[in-house]
Amino acid sequence: MRRFTGFCAALALAAAGLMASAPTAQASANGPSTGATITAYQDCPVGWFCAWEDRGGWGDMARFQMGSDDLRDFRLNDKISSVWNRTGNTFCTWLNINRDGATWAVGNWRGDTVQYNREDNISSVWVGAC
Repeated sequence: MRRFTGFCAALALAAAGLMASAPTAQASANGPSTGATITAYQDCPVGWFCAWEDRGGWGDMARFQMGSDDLRDFRLNDKISSVWNRTGNTFCTWLNINRDGATWAVGNWRGDTVQYNREDNISSVWVGAC
């Protein structure tokens, strides 16, 4: 019995060590969690600002919790045609990289950017009022 108890204690310590060294899953604060992907509106999780290359939430997509000063990093600079803000916060978009130029504020909204004259001309996005 003593040998079995010792074995169980050693096994528990080994398991605890593995759990402690395993990386914790964490969403990126400044960019997409998995890079640009082909996806649709239903793939935008609550708590994220999602942007797609095509209208209707189709095409290459990136999702943000904080934003990006340069959408070239996500191959979406001047290519965004639809967005969905599911963060509960306002997101500001800019025509130029590094949060420069004309702005468009996006509240809790989902749709095509063309109706706000913002189709294929957004270069940076960031959480917060414009």
